[in-house]
Amino acid sequence: MPPIKQKNGTVLLGARHWDTWMVKQADLQGIRGGNEDEEQGFIDQYGNFLTRKEAWVIAKRQNQIMRYVGNQSSESVDDILWSENLY
Repeated sequence: MPPIKQKNGTVLLGARHWDTWMVKQADLQGIRGGNEDEEQGFIDQYGNFLTRKEAWVIAKRQNQIMRYVGNQSSESVDDILWSENLY
């Protein structure tokens, strides 16, 4: 699940970054998206927020990368995770 973590610690959840559910949560909390006060990432099975970089390391180690995007390759070790890597 790709969440967005605000600088104040608020985490917004959705199936995709800034999908309808995430936008509704932001509206209810008076949060505006698309600014430097947020960090996109992922949630692990324990509910921990992971940065894109942290999530990449775990997904790579667990052989969860289904496809590479942009300049990524099977040799990429210091990259960031995109949802598209997982399906």
